Amino acid sequence: MCLWQAHVEDPALPLDSELFVASQAMSGQLTDPWADLAGVEAARRYQFQVRRIVRRLRRELRREITRAEKRIDEGGRLIGSSLAQDGRLSALGCFIAAHRKGRADLAGRFASAALEQHRACPLYQSASLGLLPPDCYPLGASGPVVPAAATRDFKKSIVLN
Repeated sequence: MCLWQAHVEDPALPLDSELFVASQAMSGQLTDPWADLAGVEAARRYQFQVRRIVRRLRRELRREITRAEKRIDEGGRLIGSSLAQDGRLSALGCFIAAHRKGRADLAGRFASAALEQHRACPLYQSASLGLLPPDCYPLGASGPVVPAAATRDFKKSIVLN
């Protein structure tokens, strides 16, 4: 419930129970884990951790985009292969750089792998804000991600056993 409430209050927070638990403080004391996970402080720790991860991902993407844009500017027939083989560049970084350089053909080569990168870590979508127009983010046929709170009334969908 604490995770759900945090998501309702801030739809940018993913409903990721594993990340929620991993975001909690580790202490050597034997405390009540349920009380620790249900408190207001748990939601704050989760929000802090998610924002921290997004900031790190954004910095990582910025570095990759700068590198990829330089490579695109250098040009050459094999620029797509050159980008794909660069171990310092992710598919999403290449996709964004190609899009920003107006190279839809090149962005298309990285779209599928960028979508897989998003599926592995949906926080990349938040990290890419300001680097790429939201409607250009690679989500495949599913279209843009709409915050769940805007499309569904969670209070009506909770089922208690």
